[in-house]
Amino acid sequence: MTKAPRKTAEQLREQSRLCSKSKKPDMLASDKGKKLTLVKMKKVYTSWGYELDEDDNKQQQFIQKQGKCMSQCKMLKADGTVTPAYNNIQSGHTRPANTSAKDIEARKAAGNAKRSASKIARSDCQMHHLEKDTFGALLDVTGLRDVLEHAWSPDGVNVDVALKAQEMAAGTYAACQLKASDTTDGGRFNFNLSKIDMETKYKGQLIIAIGFKRVNGKISITQVFVLSDPKDMPGQSLQPMVDPERVDACAHLRIRMDGDEQFKVCKNRILEGVLKVPHHTLDNTQFSLEVNRNVSKNHQTELIGFQYVKDALLTNTTMTFPSDKNKTVDFTFQQGEISLGISAKTASLHHKKPGGSHSGFTFKRSAAPDHQKCDWVLVVYLDEARKLVEGFSVIRGSAVYTKANKGKTFHWNKKGCKKGVDYTIEKHPASDLPRLVDLMFQERGGEQTTL
Repeated sequence: MTKAPRKTAEQLREQSRLCSKSKKPDMLASDKGKKLTLVKMKKVYTSWGYELDEDDNKQQQFIQKQGKCMSQCKMLKADGTVTPAYNNIQSGHTRPANTSAKDIEARKAAGNAKRSASKIARSDCQMHHLEKDTFGALLDVTGLRDVLEHAWSPDGVNVDVALKAQEMAAGTYAACQLKASDTTDGGRFNFNLSKIDMETKYKGQLIIAIGFKRVNGKISITQVFVLSDPKDMPGQSLQPMVDPERVDACAHLRIRMDGDEQFKVCKNRILEGVLKVPHHTLDNTQFSLEVNRNVSKNHQTELIGFQYVKDALLTNTTMTFPSDKNKTVDFTFQQGEISLGISAKTASLHHKKPGGSHSGFTFKRSAAPDHQKCDWVLVVYLDEARKLVEGFSVIRGSAVYTKANKGKTFHWNKKGCKKGVDYTIEKHPASDLPRLVDLMFQERGGEQTTL
């Protein structure tokens, strides 16, 4: 075996430079090098595809409130949410709203070329397991698991988990955002949370920020910070020192998890916080765009299918969302002691022509981590306006997710077409979903590829 030569420092610098350059959005020459003003900022954000609030006074007050130089500020969008920070888009860290699908793929390729070994070690670069694992450890150490009901939300929404305390009204839940951070070399937690976030996309949510360390491979909770209102946060972001030497600005929030007494304090603080924030039905907590204020268009489309499926199920079947995010399985169906892992895919037209004709349907398989846990792929067909569910198809997971086809696009035609692509699949009307779910359980160990 011949060893590939290591890249020189110069080659690594050049790769990093090309990676950064490929991610930066195009800007007019007239907009470069000028002092940033409100007028220029609005012009550039508009060119990036953002619909801004037209009230200049409101925008100016919002920028001043952030207490930063203009290049580090966000702007108010017309729908009440906020844009990413200006310099995050300009530097290529965040892609603009009007980025084309071709450019998105190019950005992914550039990012993959620079991906660090530490992320690869974290289960196919899936980072959200930290919130899942730390929250599970917190429930155990505080005894909250016995008194606090929790339900995980779908992937892609702002709410991580819905919480229900015994004192709350029947059928109501509190939206909760989880943050996790181990200690950095500088002895500081970084929970990636700002006051602006709490006032906008996380508005009305309980924030549970968990500091942790690993002991013999296991997570140990060290400190917990509970916030129910933006006013709880000292300063503009939550980045507390682990052991502050001087005045502790987070003393009113910090709970050091070093004994039974502090475990009890943490338990009571979380239960009190759950009662302070607004309460919603479980459906609204998981699907409503009033509660989940910053959901991408793709995930908004997926939520239409998720909610239809949940509402259409018969009483003998329950649907739950997993704690592992960004994995192949989107939700599970449960009947008695039997559960099925389901990957939900929204069908897109393949080679659609101006007249409306097309050669079939398609969806992306992506990296598909933990695809072995997927029993069935549930394909969701939406109407032309992409607002209502028209029908479903069902394909066995092992036929869709294979090592040979990892990351490739999956193509198929409806039953009755002259020519199939990967498969010819029957499209069932939306009203048939309960029957299809029962078939999934009946055929779970069989060899039938499609239902």
